[in-house]
Amino acid sequence: MLAIEVQPPSQVQAGAILYPPLVISADSDDAIDYIQVALVDAYGSVLVDQLYGTLSASGKTLDDRSASRSNRSTEYTVFPDLAVSYAGVYTLQVTAVTMDYTAPNGAEAVIAASTSTTQIIAYDQSVAAEVPTADEQDLLRRLRRNGGFGVPRAPR
Repeated sequence: MLAIEVQPPSQVQAGAILYPPLVISADSDDAIDYIQVALVDAYGSVLVDQLYGTLSASGKTLDDRSASRSNRSTEYTVFPDLAVSYAGVYTLQVTAVTMDYTAPNGAEAVIAASTSTTQIIAYDQSVAAEVPTADEQDLLRRLRRNGGFGVPRAPR
């Protein structure tokens, strides 16, 4: 199941990197090849060339002792450097993609799941930095401590 573990900030300055970073989780049993992110305006249109940074990435399993003891492992995908170019009201569409290598015309990308973030308002002027929730801070700390996820530190 695809889930947003860390929501992006509700407000941001246009051109600034989103903090907290978007973090997605999925069960490793879902066989997702990669996660893709797109910027969507208030009318539901996908906006091309207005979201910058890492727009697609593969998940990694978090190997730490704080994780649950269940038999299922969770893969996390972090988008550490997303930035919205222009002022406006947006959401991020998050799409999980699997590759079908048995398709008759060659490999095909298949949408396995999709979800959207909460609303993001981008302003032309600077805005106050947002603080992640306690649960989000804990996950970001665990991802940062266990390396390889590219989780940035909070801006000063």
